[in-house]
Amino acid sequence: MTPEQFTSLWKHSPMTRYAIPADAREGMSESDFRALTDFGLPRDAEPWLHFTAMKTPEGALSGRGLFPVGSLANGSVICLQNSTGQLLIIDSDEPDEPWILNSSLEALYGSIVVFDAFMADVNRRNPRFAADFRIPHGMLGELEDRLTECDPDAMEAGGFWFLELKALDDSTL
Repeated sequence: MTPEQFTSLWKHSPMTRYAIPADAREGMSESDFRALTDFGLPRDAEPWLHFTAMKTPEGALSGRGLFPVGSLANGSVICLQNSTGQLLIIDSDEPDEPWILNSSLEALYGSIVVFDAFMADVNRRNPRFAADFRIPHGMLGELEDRLTECDPDAMEAGGFWFLELKALDDSTL
């Protein structure tokens, strides 16, 4: 999904646009640079995604070609890997083992829209499921298919969206 398509659909929270210094832009594609500076990312999006302009932290991210764009609710940092365009999650407990959020900004935009539409539909059907973030196993197949269409890499074992589906699945209780 293009940044233009996303911003025309997204009405839940303001967009965070990024000021990217030249030294932080090294290796970043022009399309990623334009997406972040001209359109941005939603300030808040389910599940637990927070996108805000952040100072580039020292230490774990320094010199790795990672531009921080946000965080998860648990404090893990979400970064754009400049050389590949992937969005990675850096856990403070294991900074040398990043895991994938999405393979591109376009895939992230699509995944957010798909997840948001699914949760709105679940809420219409049975608000208790959405409020508890526990969804009957049979309802998750459609979400899995749509997220896989957006970004097969993020649905591989250990990817953010794969793990999120597992967390939502009430059959894992």
